[in-house]
Amino acid sequence: MRYRPDLIKISKAYYNRGLERAKLNDLSGAAVYLKKSLIYDKYRTEARNLLGLIFYESGETADAIVQWVVSINLDPRDNDADRYLDEIQRKPGVLSEASALVRRFNQALEIAQNGGEDFAMVELSDITRKKPNYIKAQLLLAILYMQAGEHIKAGKALMAVLDIDRNHPQATILMDEVKRATGKAEVERAKLKNAYSHRELEEGDVIIPKTRAGTSLDKVVIYITAGIIIGLVSFYLLILPSVRRIYNRALNDSIIQNSAELSDVNARYSELSDSYDELNAEFQDVSQRLNAYEEQNINFTSAYESLNSIISDCAAGNYEAAADKYLQLDRSIITSEPLISQLQEADRLMLNDGFTAISEMGTAQWNGGNLSAAENYYRLALNIKPDDPEVMFLLARLLQSQDRISEANEIFDKIVGEHPESPYAQRSIDARGY
Repeated sequence: MRYRPDLIKISKAYYNRGLERAKLNDLSGAAVYLKKSLIYDKYRTEARNLLGLIFYESGETADAIVQWVVSINLDPRDNDADRYLDEIQRKPGVLSEASALVRRFNQALEIAQNGGEDFAMVELSDITRKKPNYIKAQLLLAILYMQAGEHIKAGKALMAVLDIDRNHPQATILMDEVKRATGKAEVERAKLKNAYSHRELEEGDVIIPKTRAGTSLDKVVIYITAGIIIGLVSFYLLILPSVRRIYNRALNDSIIQNSAELSDVNARYSELSDSYDELNAEFQDVSQRLNAYEEQNINFTSAYESLNSIISDCAAGNYEAAADKYLQLDRSIITSEPLISQLQEADRLMLNDGFTAISEMGTAQWNGGNLSAAENYYRLALNIKPDDPEVMFLLARLLQSQDRISEANEIFDKIVGEHPESPYAQRSIDARGY
């Protein structure tokens, strides 16, 4: 399309402004310009990657990953975003820790909204200690400190934000309020006033000129009147006609020039009007496709985090937590090759080590006399691997021991009908008493 070069130029200009703001540590201002840059050219990789770095620096790890994943999908060759994602993946527990801190922040926010400000401050203090660049947590902590009258602590939290983002709008407004509350605003105004104030002149500073010989009043009047008359005559006879000629010539030239410019503007306006509908329709189509694409990549990021968390939990032996996440996976959004590879690894771990460990937990609970917990573990194992006749048989026997005969018989019948070759088929027949 003929306007594509213009859109690219506008996008580059916004990117350059965003880069300048980022170099000045103005992350909020930089993010505004970078988002505008991507509106005009979604393929501007350096703008999207820099926006991801700004999100990451502000503590928004998930938003950063979304931008980098989109960037790689749009431009997979020699893309710095690939390196950023690799570095995050190589650091153990970064994603799971970030997700945990986000959940803790949301809980602290809900607690604060329901009257638990003291507990919320304790929780937010721990969150910001572990992740000082989490701007949302620092801002909420500062607000709670201000409500509690602890303005010095609020100022420290706000300074942490401004050290990361020097022109953060909310932090700047809150810092002004903290300064007013602590008296620092008056001190700063006093310093500014002293720096620019001037000492008033005293009588000794004034230089009084010596008295000169005066001129009579009549002569002064005559001189002034003569000067006025001479000035008026010179103006009307000599200056005014020349001024009129120059003004008329300039006015004619201006009219001619304006007419030509107006003609050009009308022609340009007609051209732009003809192509506006086409440009607007294409822009709307691009915006819709970009929104759909970004939504798809948000799903990608969510699935990526879930699968990575499952694999990490299995590696740590936390199979129960891994099973809960595994059973909640939305497999319909796992279509790209990296996710499919991760899903295969998660399936392998859960269907083997995870399934075995959870079923053994059920047996251990049964042997310990905790029948309810044993049932929960057996059912969790069967949710992972529904067609395992051994765990089905153990669950049925457990139910039978609690006189839940109809439930047990239903499972025995299922083993006999679906797994007739299994050794547990005959054991089910014997246990049921056919």
